[in-house]
Amino acid sequence: MTKDKLLAMPADDYMNAEQLAFFTELLQNMKVETHERIEQNRVAIESLDTPADPADAASVEEERTWLVNSIDRDQRMLPQLEQALDRIREDNFGWCDDSGDAIGLKRLLISPTTKYCIEAQERHEQIDKHQRQA
Repeated sequence: MTKDKLLAMPADDYMNAEQLAFFTELLQNMKVETHERIEQNRVAIESLDTPADPADAASVEEERTWLVNSIDRDQRMLPQLEQALDRIREDNFGWCDDSGDAIGLKRLLISPTTKYCIEAQERHEQIDKHQRQA
């Protein structure tokens, strides 16, 4: 199934078997790509040499930091992908954890690991913002 076909489905078909299969494949592909990216970045880090020139060493250190941050970001994404796959298996995928409302296909295509509809996400972000300011 394509994204266009998915979006063209009637609202009554929300989270039917075809849509769940689409998101299962999408999430599994994202998981594989994330694992591959982590491995590529690890290999890239191992291949970095520390040059004698201080300017070159600073560039290499900056690249190393970027690669480490990329690995960290991808490693944090893996549990989110697995949780989304769990929600599919538990028949909760596509429904807001707070309100129980439909999250929406467009939002799920942009962020397939999301657990919240837009309103609930905004509420969570406001709460987080207030807690950080306190």
